[in-house]
Amino acid sequence: MLAIAAFTLLLACSFGAVPRITRPKLDGRIVGGEPTDIKNFPYQVSMELVPYGHWCGGSIISPDYVLLAAHCVSGEALSDLSIRVGSTYKEEGGSVHSVEKVVIHSQYSGEDYDIALIKVSQPFVYSDSVQPISLTSVAPATETPVVVSGWGDLSSGGPAPTQLQQVQVNIIDYNECNDDYLLYGGITPRMICAGVPQGGKDSCQGDSGGPLVSEGKLVGIVSWGVGCASKQYPGVYANVAVLKDWVVSNTDINLN
Repeated sequence: MLAIAAFTLLLACSFGAVPRITRPKLDGRIVGGEPTDIKNFPYQVSMELVPYGHWCGGSIISPDYVLLAAHCVSGEALSDLSIRVGSTYKEEGGSVHSVEKVVIHSQYSGEDYDIALIKVSQPFVYSDSVQPISLTSVAPATETPVVVSGWGDLSSGGPAPTQLQQVQVNIIDYNECNDDYLLYGGITPRMICAGVPQGGKDSCQGDSGGPLVSEGKLVGIVSWGVGCASKQYPGVYANVAVLKDWVVSNTDINLN
């Protein structure tokens, strides 16, 4: 899921008996998945950034709001952002919406509380390719199958697809994931992990901010991780169940 460019990016500091290392740079992509159609994931959006084009994923939660990762929008000018919805293919088709407002969680630290809202200037028009997704109130149990989608790279350092991709992974036990990431400071209650024991399937550049879904509800937001589809390091997502109250308090919509 989220790969580090090089180990030189890591800075060691003290964390008890275990050295704490700065978490890897956020870098998401779908690995080990398969092509799909936007009608299967009508809540999926592409956040585009001038001058790069597709930059991050996100999820429609109302006619006016998209939910995504804070690291996707932190420090970016509103005029450089836009949201494309209703298209299976990256940077073409669907409808494109300018951004009126961005709200980033006040406790966002670069990895924790990695959640943000975008309010678009022109409301989305719902269709079979454009639909909102509801937010879970309860995090799924360990080993629950979940699906992540996006337009990220197909392999570490590999090409990015033009067609939307999806992959199924499973929720990883919190304590197990925390142990996996101890070298990086562990995970927090605002995070949830997903992957497969053998590796090879993951959200990992371009998938950041995108949806992790279980039984038709949004349970996670692609956030960070080490490597790409590594069995040692599952993907780390913002935990929607824990952060839902923040979303409710910062929108004018009823998400219950």
